Amino acid sequence: MALTDVTIHNTKPGEKQQKLYDGGGLLLLVTPTGSKRWIFKYRFAGKEKSPALGVYPDVPLADARKRRDDAREKLAAHIDPGEAKKAGKRAARLAAANSFEAVALAWMEERGQSVESGQYEKTLARFRNDAFPWLGKRPIAEIDTPEILAVLKRVDSRGARFTAHRLRSETSPVLRFAIKEGYCKTDPARDLVGAIPPAQTTHFASITEPAKVAEMLRAFDAFSGTFPVLCALRLAPMLFVRPGELR
Repeated sequence: MALTDVTIHNTKPGEKQQKLYDGGGLLLLVTPTGSKRWIFKYRFAGKEKSPALGVYPDVPLADARKRRDDAREKLAAHIDPGEAKKAGKRAARLAAANSFEAVALAWMEERGQSVESGQYEKTLARFRNDAFPWLGKRPIAEIDTPEILAVLKRVDSRGARFTAHRLRSETSPVLRFAIKEGYCKTDPARDLVGAIPPAQTTHFASITEPAKVAEMLRAFDAFSGTFPVLCALRLAPMLFVRPGELR
């Protein structure tokens, strides 16, 4: 006799396990502790098997029957449903290990030994803010060029064109790293060079008149702040480097 929700709800745990049969190989196992687990019993290649289909009430009766029916369809196609479920779990674990985020972080770890900490943090921030939310969980072997382009366009649309270019130039090495490690076979970001229009360069005002240059140098000499800053101000006109490079 097929089960009903009322029957399941009214079944109380006893001293021994109870088996409530629904038909077609589906049964509900009620343990002395009160847990209720769905089991699907079947035979494959001469062996009896009984994989779990979930816990009641997280998996209600209707869902348990659907899972049973799906398993029976596999049996009709000469596929072991239990092994198919295990293969699916293995594939999911492999996909998680080979996700874009996991591979990108592995590339970052390898790269971290040869770049400055500031550049490392900027690259990591770009990935976390603009790539991982959309590509992070995707298996890296399944990511294609249009998918990456959509991410770059999303960044560009908020007015961060320079960031979009940087993100593309940092995504491509991640994919080449994945090729080296055997996670994928191609670099779909390679074909996106020029896909985003060039960023407009903004030039800052500069002093070109000799009299004003002299005035600036006198201001440097008259600086009354800390000694390291005074040294930097006096070195800058002789070294011709950007302020951020003079440390």
